[in-house]
Amino acid sequence: MAGAEGAVSGLAALVGELEEGLALHSLENLPVDETVARFCGRARDGGLSIARLLVTWRLLNPLFFSEALLWRPGRPVEIERFRHLTEPGNPAFLGAQLRHVLTHKILTYRCRLAETVPPREFAVLDEFADDGMTDYVTLLVGFGEVEDTTAVGAGILLSVCSDRPGGFEDAEIAALQRLKYMLAVAIRSAFQSEIVETLARTYLGRTAGRKVLSGQITRGGGEIVDAVIWYCDLRNSTALCERMGIERYIPFLNNYFTATAGSVVEAGGEVLDFIGDAVLAIFPIEDRGMDDALSATRKALERLRRFQEENCEILGGCEALADLAGIAIDTGRVVYGNIGIADRLTFSVIGPTVNRVARIERLTKTLHEPVLATRPIAEAGPGRWQSRGAFHLDGVTDPLEVFALARGEASGLASDPLATNA
Repeated sequence: MAGAEGAVSGLAALVGELEEGLALHSLENLPVDETVARFCGRARDGGLSIARLLVTWRLLNPLFFSEALLWRPGRPVEIERFRHLTEPGNPAFLGAQLRHVLTHKILTYRCRLAETVPPREFAVLDEFADDGMTDYVTLLVGFGEVEDTTAVGAGILLSVCSDRPGGFEDAEIAALQRLKYMLAVAIRSAFQSEIVETLARTYLGRTAGRKVLSGQITRGGGEIVDAVIWYCDLRNSTALCERMGIERYIPFLNNYFTATAGSVVEAGGEVLDFIGDAVLAIFPIEDRGMDDALSATRKALERLRRFQEENCEILGGCEALADLAGIAIDTGRVVYGNIGIADRLTFSVIGPTVNRVARIERLTKTLHEPVLATRPIAEAGPGRWQSRGAFHLDGVTDPLEVFALARGEASGLASDPLATNA
């Protein structure tokens, strides 16, 4: 009896230690996999017979629906992300037993694997038993009163296995029931930080998001940078939308953005805004901006050509790339920071270069060129550009000379026409 009481007392002390550790992990903003690994390792070393722990939750991410972490002794934590589902509301990423728990909002589900025989209620439970597990428990922890248990921020779902002969002892179940709350707090802290970073990166861009999260949030706050400004606009978008209908046009437009904005991001640029069907991007000069901008242009032209061929019937022809879109490239000094009103800001660029590049893009339509650039851009790729003359642009005092791709270069996109000598 004294031995049992001592074990219970020791487990209670372990629970206190684990709760304190989880609180510290939350304050330290540790990655969630490290938090789970430390918790499970210490729990098992301290006598809690955890032999497998899986925790899963919903994400707020444009690519992924949910995330799951799996811990087993002596192995690295496994992290798996699941893409958004074709059928909303159907958590197909979960095993049958976890779907059952979520669907019926079962706070605690248990199967004593050592005391039951196959076939058990769910096939995966037979697999766990075959792997030497003796007990299986799921714990559903909600964050407030959320009706949809699969919604973002609804909570976490834990599944825990024991390998102790006979399964979890009553004191262990009680310990897990207590620990689940602090573990949920620590995991929630970690994934909410990730959500904030994901949203900032997705809606503001990589660099702008990082600047905002580091504290650059006051109106007018920003910095002056030398940069390449890159602007691309789709031709005849209003007519296309009317002809295709909005439901078909949105996927079409997203594929166009994949070709253009996707090329910018892959080349190291920052997409600042989608202005209707136009893309505004920046390449800071200090970060190889000139070379990266030209690389983005090359990739965009190649992809736009394929996009045009794939949508030839919709577009009404595939002869000239200039009929599909126009790209303008300029360089200069811009202010990169917060503009707007006190309670609605955007992180963008302002300055004469930004105004000028939009007007140069309009000129691509007049000159029937897929790309136009200013002299500093053309000089970065000597022999690959040809002057189209100087033009008066709205809001620009002096005539501005613009350059188009040399004819031989424009027709040989696959041979990397815009590669620089860097």
